[in-house]
This record gives sequence, C-alpha cells and structure tokens, in this order.
Amino acid sequence: MSSDPLKVGEKIREARKQRKLTLQRVAEATGLSIGFLSQVERDITTPSLSSLVTIARALDLPVSSFLHQPDIPNAVSRREGRVAYSLNPNWASYERLSTTFPGQMLNAVKMNVPAHYLSETSAHEGEEIVYVLSGVIRYIIDGTIYELHVGDSLHFSAHRPHQVQNPTDELTELFSVGTQQLFADTPRGRALDSGAGDDRPSVSRRMPVGADKDELR
Repeated sequence: MSSDPLKVGEKIREARKQRKLTLQRVAEATGLSIGFLSQVERDITTPSLSSLVTIARALDLPVSSFLHQPDIPNAVSRREGRVAYSLNPNWASYERLSTTFPGQMLNAVKMNVPAHYLSETSAHEGEEIVYVLSGVIRYIIDGTIYELHVGDSLHFSAHRPHQVQNPTDELTELFSVGTQQLFADTPRGRALDSGAGDDRPSVSRRMPVGADKDELR
C-alpha cells in the first residue's frame, strides 16, 4: 500500500466515520488533541509513526491500513537492503530494523529527522530508548528539554507526553528501540466503540479551526 501523504488523512477520516466515532472520542483514546487530529484528517499536518500507530489502534486497524512498511523476514537486516519510508517526503523517515515473531516485544527503527522538524506531543504505551548517531535532537518530556548530541542516549516512559525536535539546519540520525508495536499486522488492544466511555484524558477539547461541529459531539 502506498504511503502517499495526500491519502493518509483521508483514510483515517473514512475509518473513523465508518465506526461512527467523533474526533473527541478518538482524542480521548489516543491522548492527541482534537485540533491535531482534525489537521491530520485534512492532510494539513502529518503524524509521527508512533502517533499513527496509536490512531490505528483506536480504530481497531493495523498501521498497514494507512502505511506500507518494508518487511524483514528474518533476524538479519542488511544496510544495503533497507528502504527508508515516511508518511510525507518532507517529514521524518524511518528504516525498519526489527522483525516480528511470536512473543516479540521490541521494535527498532533508525529515524532520519530533517532540519527544523517538530513533532506533535504524544503519549502511548511502553518505553523507549534513543541513541544519537549523528546531529542533534531534542526530546521535550513533560515540559523538560533533553538535548542530545552524537553518542548520547535517553530512556523514558512513553506514557509521559513527549515531543521530538531537530533545532538545527542538518539532518539528525537516531537509533530508536521501544515496546510500542509499530509493525503488528493485526491491531492489539480494545478498539473504541461510538458509545462506550474511556478513561484516558484528552489533551485538548478546544474546537479546531475548520472542524465539523457535529464531529465533536
């Protein structure tokens, strides 16, 4: 399936409407703001890979419904055989390093973060470790800024709201390992239904510019 950036938002919106879910319900389940989700659905902005996985899970869909990820059929990943992929040619790109097997928990990617990149603020299950291969990166976690240089690493709970920023004019390369299931062929966890409650807080309930009012009820 193509990762055409002009189609991802449209597919998310279609899947949400098929399930009769409001933007507010999806925001509450994912921890992403209504305004951000509205912009994603209208293809004004592009989600990070982790946020796309979180959205797909809330909709009870595998991330492959929205994004084609290269397969790694066995334990070995050769540099010359890897293909970088992204949701938007001007956004962060990823190289898959880990495979899948029964009981597998860890997921690893090499992230290529372009100059002046700033991700959305997100939170999801699990934990992450990042290691800087080249350049400079900032992780903003619960409002605290961690600036990392070549050889630096960071280990944190992904349940904490976090944001990624490249403050420089150069590409930054990261090695990232986490327990969020980035490559599962089938969704994991309970999907939302249109009437059930949810105990996860919404980051924002403000009316986004351009959003349909009936989607927020």
